[in-house]
Amino acid sequence: MNRPALFALFVLALLTTGCDRSPEPVPEQVRPVRTTVATRADRSKLWTFAGTAEDALATKLSFRVGGKIVAFPGNQIGRKFAKGQVIARLDPSDYELQYRQARANMEQVRANFVRAKADMKRNSQLFDSRVISRGELDQVEADFKSFEAQLNASAKQLEIASKQLSYTTLEAPFDGWIGEVEADVHQNVSAGQAIATYNAGRQMKMYIAVPDTLIAQVHEGDAVTVVFDALPGRVLTGKVMEVSVESGMGSTYPVKVYLDNDDQAIRAGMSGHVAFTGLGSTGTAFTLPPAAVVSETDGTRAVWVVNTETSTVTHRTVTVGQLTPAGLEILDGLKEGEVVVIRGVHSLEEGRKVRLVDNGTEVRK
Repeated sequence: MNRPALFALFVLALLTTGCDRSPEPVPEQVRPVRTTVATRADRSKLWTFAGTAEDALATKLSFRVGGKIVAFPGNQIGRKFAKGQVIARLDPSDYELQYRQARANMEQVRANFVRAKADMKRNSQLFDSRVISRGELDQVEADFKSFEAQLNASAKQLEIASKQLSYTTLEAPFDGWIGEVEADVHQNVSAGQAIATYNAGRQMKMYIAVPDTLIAQVHEGDAVTVVFDALPGRVLTGKVMEVSVESGMGSTYPVKVYLDNDDQAIRAGMSGHVAFTGLGSTGTAFTLPPAAVVSETDGTRAVWVVNTETSTVTHRTVTVGQLTPAGLEILDGLKEGEVVVIRGVHSLEEGRKVRLVDNGTEVRK
């Protein structure tokens, strides 16, 4: 056989051998994806309102009578007093004179009353003995009742004079300190005229303005947190004590908040913020990065959920809510603990095998 024929037979053998071999299967491509675990988060919003601290027990001190101030231990701002200590005194001379006159008058009336009482007793005996007439006894009885009424009136006058004398001394109504001084020694003041502001400091109050869209959710007794610019790092607790039913400025309603100040760290005039948690709350929802949600042609939204047992993905239609700083709210379509793809969603199809990647590193089981 010549050489060309041998070459042809060799080529034919090679072709026959190649046709008998089956093609090797192409391995399934596994997509790397980044995922997150679906966890419900509170959708409550934190609402804060500015306010200024005031002493809940701050009171304007004044005398109940007028006169000249002759002693004023409380004319120093910040000076502390215990309950019952003297803060100021008026000149008591005029009130002492009125007291002595009222006392002398009562003693005189008392003497007349005693004599009239004795006359009443004696004339009653004479009437029983038919020595005097009924008219004479009635006259004596009328005189007795008149002196009895005068005695009662004079006793009241003496009591009033005694109280007015005591009103010349102004005492601390509770433990506290002087916050403001509005008078001075030797100054003539009238009854009810404020001479100082007295603070207890144990409890503070703040007035805040809550919008009409939220006021229905604020109730007496609600707990709040309060922070002050002057007390960095401290978060204090307070309680809503009063909620106005009438609007103040604009469409806001005044709300009074009380907070304890046992350590007296809070001072009147400090500016701060009162925080409410839960106003406008609508329950809980899942939040995902917006890139994890696929927009479908029919207007629906969907995500890819990973089956952790088979490492495959499933297309899942979901209901979305608002876009928040934490991500896009998923209101329906997910379950707690499900693994959701957040990167690589546009290169997936139903049943595609995936491998989980965390920060560029493959997560191995």
